[in-house]
Amino acid sequence: MKGMPTTIIVRDGFSGVVNNAFSSYGFPAEAPVLHIFPTEMFNAGSDLTPLEEHFQDVVDGLTKWELSSGAGASDEIKMIEVAIKSEGELFTVANNQFMKNGWRDSLPICPPTEELVDWILTGTEEDPETLVAAVPPRGGLLTVRLAATCLAMAGGRPEYLPFVLAAARLMTATSAGMESWNSTTNSVIPAFVLNGPVAHQLRVGSGYGCLGPDPLHPAGQIMGRAIRIICQNVGGADPGNGTMALFGGLRATNCFFAEDDEGVPSGWTTLAEDRGFSRNQNVLTFTLVIGMENVYWKFGDEKTNTAAMTVLSKVVGAPDENRYVHVDTYAEGNPNLATGMILMPRGFAQSLQEMNGWSKADMKQFIWENSRVPYADMVKWLFTRRLKNLPQYKDRVPADDELVPVCPEPSQLTVVVAGGDQSGHGYFMEPITQGEMGSIEVKLPKNWDDLMLDADIDMGPVATTR
Repeated sequence: MKGMPTTIIVRDGFSGVVNNAFSSYGFPAEAPVLHIFPTEMFNAGSDLTPLEEHFQDVVDGLTKWELSSGAGASDEIKMIEVAIKSEGELFTVANNQFMKNGWRDSLPICPPTEELVDWILTGTEEDPETLVAAVPPRGGLLTVRLAATCLAMAGGRPEYLPFVLAAARLMTATSAGMESWNSTTNSVIPAFVLNGPVAHQLRVGSGYGCLGPDPLHPAGQIMGRAIRIICQNVGGADPGNGTMALFGGLRATNCFFAEDDEGVPSGWTTLAEDRGFSRNQNVLTFTLVIGMENVYWKFGDEKTNTAAMTVLSKVVGAPDENRYVHVDTYAEGNPNLATGMILMPRGFAQSLQEMNGWSKADMKQFIWENSRVPYADMVKWLFTRRLKNLPQYKDRVPADDELVPVCPEPSQLTVVVAGGDQSGHGYFMEPITQGEMGSIEVKLPKNWDDLMLDADIDMGPVATTR
C-alpha cells in the first residue's frame, strides 16, 4: 500500500505521541519515519549540528518511504485466560497480568470478567457494540462494552455507566481538542460537574471532602478513574509515551463532582441553568483544568465579604498564560469559553446574597473587574506574540495601562457552589487555553429505579449528611 512520503523531526520522548497521531487516522503506529533528536537541540540558540549530520536520513525519509499494510488503533476486545489455583488468586494474578501489559493505572483494578462487564452493561439500553467515540490521540475505538470494561476495572457499578458514556462523548467532541490535551506536556485534567436530582441518588460528592475520597459518596472518584483508564488504554495516553505531561496532577481519578444544588442561594442559577438547562434535568458539564488553588477567606460583614472577593479575583487573575490567552476560542458571546471553575461553599455564596445583596451576575462582575491586569504587566508575564493572537489585539497595540480581562464578558466566568457548609475556603480550578466547555443531558435507563434499589441493598441507604 502506497502513501504520501512522510518524515518527522521529533525531540526525544515524543515518538509515542507521533505514533498515536498516525494511529488515529487508521495508519499503523509505525507509519511515520521518525528522526529523533536530543531535547536540547530544540532549545533557542542550540547547536543544530545533529540535524546537519542526519540530513540525508531526512531526505531518504521523504523519497524512499513506503507504508506497510496494517490497521491503526484496534477496537477489538480480546479475552485472556489466567491460570489460578483458587478464585481468591484471581485478583492478584489478573492485576499482575494487566500491569505487565500496561493495561492498568497505578492502582489495583477489579478483574473485568465477562460476568462483571455484563452486569455493568445493565446500566444502559444502548447496544454494547455501539461506537461511542474514537479517543484521541491514539484514536482507539471506544464501544459501550469497552467503556463498561474500563468502568468495571475502576470498581464501578451499572448506574455509573450512562454518566461515563456521557463524559466520553463530551471529552471526545471535536471542539474539546482532546488530541492536544491528552498528549501535551501540560498537566491537563478533564473536569466534570453533575447537576440535577440524580446527583444525590448516584452518591456523587458535592459537600464536605468534595473532589476527594468519601466512602459515602464514592461515585465521582470511581467514574473519574474510569475516564482516566479510557484516556490511557483507549486514547493511548500512557505517561512518557502517549502523554508527555510533566506532572500527573490529579489524574488518578480526574475530577468528577456534583454542584450543591440545594445550597445555591435563592435567586441564583445553577451551572446547568447557566448552560441553558433546567434544574430538573440531569446535566453533565465538561471543561479542562490544569491545577487547583485553595482560596482562604473569612466573612462576617459586607466589608469582609468584599475583601474576600478581592482575594479571589487576584487568584483568578494571577500571572499565567493559561488564564488569559485563549487564542482559538476567545470571543464575546462564546458560551463555551473555558475559563476554569470558581468553587465556593454554600455558606459563602449565601452570605454574598444575604449580606451584600449580590446576585450571581453581580459576583461575576466583581471578579471580572478585579481580575483585570494592565497590558504592560501582561507583556512582562507572557510572550507578546501570543497576546497579539487575541482578536482584540490583532489590529492595534493597546496602551500600557489598558486593563486586560481573563475573558471578554463576566458571564463567561464559571462559578459552581460546592464544598461543605463552612465558608473559610474556596477553590479556583485553573483553565487551559485549548478546547471548549460542553454540556449534555444524561438520559436515565428505564430500569433506573431497580438500579437504585440494588445500590441501596449493596451500599446501604443514601447518606443524608453532606
